[in-house]
Order: sequence, then structure tokens, then C-alpha cells
Amino acid sequence: MTISLLTVITALGWVGAIAVVLAYGMVSKGRWTADGIQFQLANFAGAAVMLLIAIMNGIWPSALANVAAVIIGAFAMRTIARTRRAERAAAAQLAAVQATGDPHAAAVVDGSADPTAGALVAETLHAETLDAAPVAEVAELPRQERVDLAA
Repeated sequence: MTISLLTVITALGWVGAIAVVLAYGMVSKGRWTADGIQFQLANFAGAAVMLLIAIMNGIWPSALANVAAVIIGAFAMRTIARTRRAERAAAAQLAAVQATGDPHAAAVVDGSADPTAGALVAETLHAETLDAAPVAEVAELPRQERVDLAA
């Protein structure tokens, strides 16, 4: 028994449709969040597969809608990755500052060009040291050295 190309294309279309519906259902039930990587990845993969199927079948309105979904999903996943990277860097810097007591102990390493990327550290440090240090000391943390990993 041989599997025809039409059967493979049809199966892929169903997989894409199921991925998109699953993502929508999981967010609607509150099991996933709209800014979660699971939701974005399922939507992106489902839309990409359905985009290919729509193009192969010449269904241009569906293809255009799926182009938009793929682009939105790609940007959302990039934003999620950047946010997680910045949060990890801020947590590492905060840990270094707390371990040494020296606000110069760690550099902000986030790979972005955003000059305010280290702001989370000052806010977190302020929230955690409110009893230990006056607000003026926390607010006057010196600008940290930035290390660009992309270079």
C-alpha cells in the first residue's frame, strides 16, 4: 500500500488545524497563557502548516490569513525569548549584588540595545531591600556595564 501525496497533504492540514484549535482551547480554559511559549509555538506551527496547504491548493484568502498568523507568532516568540533572557540576566545580576553587597558586582548581559534593560534589577533590589536600605541608596545604583553578546 502506498501513501499518496494527497493523503500526506491532507494529514498535514489536519495536524495544523488541530494544533491551532488545541492552542485556542488551552488558552480559553486557562491552562496556557497567550504570552506563553506553548501557545505561541502551537499557533505558529499550525499556521505554518496550514499556510503551506493553502498555497498548494491555491486557497489565497486562507494563505494570507496564515501568513499574518505566522508573522505574529514569530514576533511573539522573539519577544518571549528576549524577555526571558533579560529576566535571567537581571536575576543573575541581583544574585551577584546580594551575594557581594557590591552594586558593581555584575554586568547586565542581555544582548539587546535597550539602555533600560537593567531597570528590573533596580526595581527588584528596591523591593527586596526596602527594610535593609533607604530608598535613596537603592535608587542611586550606578549604571552597570553592558556586555553585548551579539557582537
